[in-house]
Amino acid sequence: MRRALDLLYSASAVLAGFFLVLMSALVAVQIFARLAGTQVPSADDFARLAMAASAFLGLAFALRTGAHIRVTLVLERVPPGARRFLDILCLVLATGVSAWFAWSTGDTTIDSWRFNETTIGQVPIPKWIPLAGMTLGLALVAVAFLEDLVDEIAGRPPSYLRPSEFHNTEG
Repeated sequence: MRRALDLLYSASAVLAGFFLVLMSALVAVQIFARLAGTQVPSADDFARLAMAASAFLGLAFALRTGAHIRVTLVLERVPPGARRFLDILCLVLATGVSAWFAWSTGDTTIDSWRFNETTIGQVPIPKWIPLAGMTLGLALVAVAFLEDLVDEIAGRPPSYLRPSEFHNTEG
């Protein structure tokens, strides 16, 4: 199960990277178009949507590889038992909040699809398309938090405390 989830997180990260490159390309094209005295219709709208997709789709992968910023000011000053309790409490809250956010965004996505909502701009885009990327990213980060919660309760180190192949753990 863990391998399947890791593959899913990695695929989501690849999608996030794709949207980041797409956003950069759209910005560059729009800059060159303006220098040439023209514009690409809705390029900034597409770039904005690509940025949102990149941010949300990258959340779970960033969590699982320890790339999120983690403030440990309080945790460093409490005994190990209290630290474990606080870690579990934070993971319960993070799982709950991200799951609620995923559910709420998913509900909005379905409503947007049912009511045929589109973005405002020269090129109208069905709103459910960018919302679906947000929903997927939020659902994946909720699953990643849940996976870390299960690990913490079982006495295994959560992903953010394990060395990752994606960053140098030496000096």
